[in-house]
Order: sequence, then structure tokens, then C-alpha cells
Amino acid sequence: MDSTVEFWTHPAMPYVETRRACQSRICYQSHSHPTFSIGAVDEGQSCFSSAFGKNEIIKAKSIVVIPAHVEHSCNPFSNQAWSYQMMHLDAAWLMRLLNELEIEIGKTCTQQITSFPKLRPKIIHHVKVYEAFTELNNILFDKKISLFEKEQSLIQVLTEILIPNFEWESISFSGYFQQYLPDLILHLQSDVEDLSLTHLAEKMKISRYALIRLFKHYFGFTPHAYQLNHKINQARERLKVGADIAQVAYELEFVDQSHFHRVFKKLTGVTPKQYSKKA
Repeated sequence: MDSTVEFWTHPAMPYVETRRACQSRICYQSHSHPTFSIGAVDEGQSCFSSAFGKNEIIKAKSIVVIPAHVEHSCNPFSNQAWSYQMMHLDAAWLMRLLNELEIEIGKTCTQQITSFPKLRPKIIHHVKVYEAFTELNNILFDKKISLFEKEQSLIQVLTEILIPNFEWESISFSGYFQQYLPDLILHLQSDVEDLSLTHLAEKMKISRYALIRLFKHYFGFTPHAYQLNHKINQARERLKVGADIAQVAYELEFVDQSHFHRVFKKLTGVTPKQYSKKA
């Protein structure tokens, strides 16, 4: 069977994006999303790994819940293919839904810091949850179903089936260099595109080695990997609204389009062209 991938998204429902991949052999480099993500394995198996959760083999009808900003990768075994679904939900939209339901999650000392992992990823082995998620995706992909019904189905399935089966476990950090974390976040939000290890270490008045450990401890990435991941997330947002691929590569300061293409595919599983055509 040939490998295929398809996306569904719509300007009227910008808070959700979903994909279905069949017989995929694509391997993902470690990455994170600013979205809350839900994945499901349809066929085959893969290895899920994250700095904030245990490594685990996931098989057909398993659900993977990945909170925003959590570093992770999920890849098929060598010379094997797998089929899967992946849904991305805008984190702010989901938080509003949780507030409506009067559900509180992730109360930590870093609650006010954005772009920061707060909750652990979880794997759910529950056939009914998998079936509900799959049916939800079928509804979203169905061109004959109205947007009103799609929005209703999304909220209903999340509220009645998915969210009640999620486990909300806060990440507990050791406190390593925690006093530097607010300043680090501030610097990253202002100039992550021009991130320089030496410059950032000088700004924060710590050694470059301590800075690398700080990144790995709190984000699961090296500084360079964090920067590339951030750029690809920026690229996704720009491609969603029809930005030119070459212009995006230039604006995000990739060496050339070929470099942009390679990094984008490693972190998203598809090429920039495939992603930009999804709508």
C-alpha cells in the first residue's frame, strides 16, 4: 500500500488542525508544538519518547496525549510502516473549554510563563476512546458535514469522552538554575530568531554549559534544537495563511530553501509544499 497523508483545517475553525497518515515510514526528529496534541495509532506500532515521560511502545488503538510545548518524538520501527492520526488544538481555545467545564489543570509555580511545558504526556490504552477520536476525525474530514456540526462534534467528543480520560499530571522540576528561568523565557520571546549561545550566556551571566543544561532540563532541547523547533512552528503558522515558501525560508533565516525543506520535514513529517497545500 502506498504512503499517503491528508490534512483537514478550515479558516472558520482555526483552533483545530488534524491529519491522517497511512503506511508512513517518516521518522520525526524530537520536536514540540505550541498546541495541545492528540495522536492515535491505527495500524502498526511506534516508539514514543519524551524528556518528560517514559519511553513506550505504542500499538494500534492507542491514544497519545501531548500537552503544549512538551518535547517528544514518535517513530515507526526500522523498515516498518504505521498509520496514525494527529490532531492539534489551540492551547488557549482548549483552556477556555476547560474553564467552561470548571476543570483546572497544571497548577505549578511556572503557570504564568508561556512557551513552557507544564504537563506530562500520557498514553491511553482504551478502545472506546480511540474509536471516539477516530469517528471525530471522520466527521472533520467529511466534506458533506457542515462546519456547525463539526464544531459541535469536536466539543461534544472532547467534553464527554476524551477529556474525562486524560490524566493531568504536572511536571515537577528539580529547581536547577530556576532563578534564571524567567529571564531566559523573556530573552527567548524577544529574540529567539537570532539566538546565540555566547550572547545569551553573557546576557544571563551564566556559562554556556550551564545554559545548555538549563535548556535540556526545562525544555528537553539543546538551545540550537529549540531555535529550529521554534522557527518551524513559526513557519507552520505562516504557511497556514498562504505565505510563499521561499519568502518564509528567507524571513526565518534558513541557509536556503533546501535547508528549510529538510528541517521542516524532519520536524513535521511532511514537506513545506505538502503542508501549505493542506487547506
